[in-house]
Amino acid sequence: MVGRGINRMLLGTFRGVKLSVEGVTVPVPLRAGLEQGFVVTRGLDGCVAVFPLPVWETLLQRIEHGASFLRGAARLFQRHIYGGARVGTLDSGGRMGVAEDLRTYAQLGDEVVLVGVATRLEIWNPDGWSQQESTFNERAGEVSEALSESGI
Repeated sequence: MVGRGINRMLLGTFRGVKLSVEGVTVPVPLRAGLEQGFVVTRGLDGCVAVFPLPVWETLLQRIEHGASFLRGAARLFQRHIYGGARVGTLDSGGRMGVAEDLRTYAQLGDEVVLVGVATRLEIWNPDGWSQQESTFNERAGEVSEALSESGI
């Protein structure tokens, strides 16, 4: 994460996490990465995305620098990301609030999957996450080749 060390990276997949009216209890291994606060918003691919504040600030600068409001696609993306965004902190029990409109967007029920993606946390409904895993497994060769061509 942006200058924060590996022990604050958001890593791992956590299945069967309960989502209540109060929110979702973040597993202990993920809490250090969110302790400075975070932004919860609509993610891509039908999930809820959670960005630690330092990562969000960097992302915000990149979006605003590279996405002219004169371009329609940029405006759509900005509305999608910013329109659902809320700043938050973990409560004393390690819970993160998830607003009703975000729950609806990602079709979240009483049980969710949390996926740490290094610089962000994604909240998925279990079926949506299973589809993501299947898609990757079907396209693993294609994905690795494309990443190789881009220098990764």
